[in-house]
Amino acid sequence: MPTYPDKKAWRDEMRQKRDSLSPEQIGQAAEGFLNCLTQLKEFQEAEWIYSFVAIGSEPDTIYMIPEFMKQGKRVAVPKVEGQEIEFYEIKSLKDCRPGAYGILEPASYQAPVDEPGFILIPGLAFDREGNRLGYGGGFYDRYLQKHSGFTSAALAYEFQIADRIPRQEHDQTVDYIVTPKESIRVSE
Repeated sequence: MPTYPDKKAWRDEMRQKRDSLSPEQIGQAAEGFLNCLTQLKEFQEAEWIYSFVAIGSEPDTIYMIPEFMKQGKRVAVPKVEGQEIEFYEIKSLKDCRPGAYGILEPASYQAPVDEPGFILIPGLAFDREGNRLGYGGGFYDRYLQKHSGFTSAALAYEFQIADRIPRQEHDQTVDYIVTPKESIRVSE
């Protein structure tokens, strides 16, 4: 893995590794992610699940979101609004349309959801202290800063877990790193 601070090279390498996964591998991993997530006490107790909507080779939340709903969870997904993201409740993925960056976003014009919940965080690399290398927009860092009471979990393929990801002052950590094989409670 490239060394920090060459974030662009690191992001490019992680995207390339992730993009090399076959659709079958992504599908099999989705079942593992779901199994590991649903075993977490905080997930089980949460009424609200705040989930990113996967694009490309990201962990397949498009498979997981309907499964969350089958378990009685209320689901909210993000919509980019300027330099921020807000989460809106959906009843189905049919409630979404392509938005910023070509990612499915809620088409709803209802008020954003602001209830305590369990939030799934995308990213390109993570470490066991809960640091993450995101996509560079800072959307999730700003959201987590305003919603510090949420339990957060990064979804990561095993190869995305690094020894160390340096943290900048504005970076927010996650509570869990969930892989298709395990849930890692990060050190605090």
